[in-house]
Amino acid sequence: MVAVTEKELKLAEEYLKRDALAKRLYDKKLITLEQLAQAVKVKLQQRNKNIAEILYELGYLSKEDYLKELSAHYQVPYLEKLEGIRFRDIKIPSSILKQILAVPVEVRFDRVKVAMVNPFDWQSESYIKRFYPKRKIEKYLAFKEDVLKVIKILEDREKIQNIITDIKKELRGGEELPEGTDSAVVRLIKYIVEKAVERKASDIHIEAEENYGLVRLRIFGTLYEFLDFDKDIFKALSSRLKLMASVDPSERRRPQDGAFSMELGGNKFDFRFSSLPTVWGESIVIRILDKRNILRSIDEIGISEQNLKLVKKALSMPNGIFLVTGPTGSGKSTTLYASLNAVVGVDKKVITVEDPVEYKLPGIQQVQVNPKIDMTFAAALRSILRQDPDIIMIGEIRDLETLEIAIKAALTGHLVLSTLHTNDAVSAISRMIDMGADPFMVASSLIGVEAQRLVKTNCPHCTIQYKPADIYLDPIRNYLPKDAKFYKGVGCEKCNMTGFAGRTLITEVFLTDEVLESKIAKNKEKLEILNYLRNKGYRTMFFDGLMKALAGITPLEEVYRVAKL
Repeated sequence: MVAVTEKELKLAEEYLKRDALAKRLYDKKLITLEQLAQAVKVKLQQRNKNIAEILYELGYLSKEDYLKELSAHYQVPYLEKLEGIRFRDIKIPSSILKQILAVPVEVRFDRVKVAMVNPFDWQSESYIKRFYPKRKIEKYLAFKEDVLKVIKILEDREKIQNIITDIKKELRGGEELPEGTDSAVVRLIKYIVEKAVERKASDIHIEAEENYGLVRLRIFGTLYEFLDFDKDIFKALSSRLKLMASVDPSERRRPQDGAFSMELGGNKFDFRFSSLPTVWGESIVIRILDKRNILRSIDEIGISEQNLKLVKKALSMPNGIFLVTGPTGSGKSTTLYASLNAVVGVDKKVITVEDPVEYKLPGIQQVQVNPKIDMTFAAALRSILRQDPDIIMIGEIRDLETLEIAIKAALTGHLVLSTLHTNDAVSAISRMIDMGADPFMVASSLIGVEAQRLVKTNCPHCTIQYKPADIYLDPIRNYLPKDAKFYKGVGCEKCNMTGFAGRTLITEVFLTDEVLESKIAKNKEKLEILNYLRNKGYRTMFFDGLMKALAGITPLEEVYRVAKL
């Protein structure tokens, strides 16, 4: 914090006498006099903001404390999150909502629940009454960034209304399209896909509800509502997507899988299509396969410097098994491909066994698993060993047979890269033994394990310093430096009001040595192995993430979301 002068401290003391909100925050020990002095300096230039808003923007007040104390001071209820909104019920144009910084979050026949940045703005209330004249207006205090995020969704909905209107005309049998012109349904698909790619979404979810269809985008691991439309438009969209994915458009009773490609902005994108029958219709998920994200250097994917050295050392080994572990969606495939990029060359024969082969890579022989013709992981691996490989990548070790062949390959001079589903790196040892592998064989073949999770990274255009809630700070206070600062993105046009610009890895890595091999061979308890590694400087995912939070790369809450302390 910037040093304050005696004069500024006296000004802060005077301010406490005349501002009840500031006194409330100070008396509850939520802020210090020095922090208030900094806020008072800002207040002199930004008189339209209340002192709590300035303290939050300076990072001295958490979002939770800001809402709670402002709510108690003004005696207005607050909404910490804006969830469960039926966007179809909002009749006010987004341009007006952006002007008054308010949004209806629940519309009933007799009342409207409205989230407002300033519940005492009479102009905002009069605008809302104009659109809901016979309903009681219930005002709730809400966070500015949360309100703007909802308004952003409404802007997207408004932009596609012309396309929706054209689709309805086509469904009624309107005029024939000029030659070379896309149908309105195709235009809608292109709009959804283009916006999904533009916002760096990994998946597009198109779902049937009882009376309408809903589109959501998974962006950096979180689903965001994008738009919705009438049920008849959902059916037209579903049928067209099935044609594009080369599956039966009339089949709605069985799950179907397919694929299609599109060129956007000069780049070719592949898409994996999956449909699943549900009670209201179908659930369609489109996975976006972007080679620009997968063909990255091992140095670029976000592994911290200490752990990166260990990973590179493992990849330089002539033989052995190196595992990447984590749940689905934790970036294991990206890490495996980046690892292959680090070792591939004309002097190396690299073969992969995958299910499915999503990214086709040059210089690598890739094998597609196909259980229908008995081409399982194990069957493919047996044949691969006769292909004189140097490096083998197995998409996932799922059973004992695959594991035993992988161990055999490692012990006969091959470097084997693969994945397992475990919660942390050390658990990979017991997982292999629990699958039925002999502890001595695991000890002889394993060269190391990397466990990982993905955390969202702060948007560089709207990142501010902030104070995390005490529930996040209390467990780690003993590990924090005295001048610890945390940062987060609050949402802006550059990041589509998400506050995030991408994702990065938090990891934990260990390599085996003679002592560790002995412990594995004797099937020692996980705690004993963990204590041995910690004495050698092993750092867990949580503390790797904590370092990234202190560096301003990610919010502290993100680290707690994906990793255990």
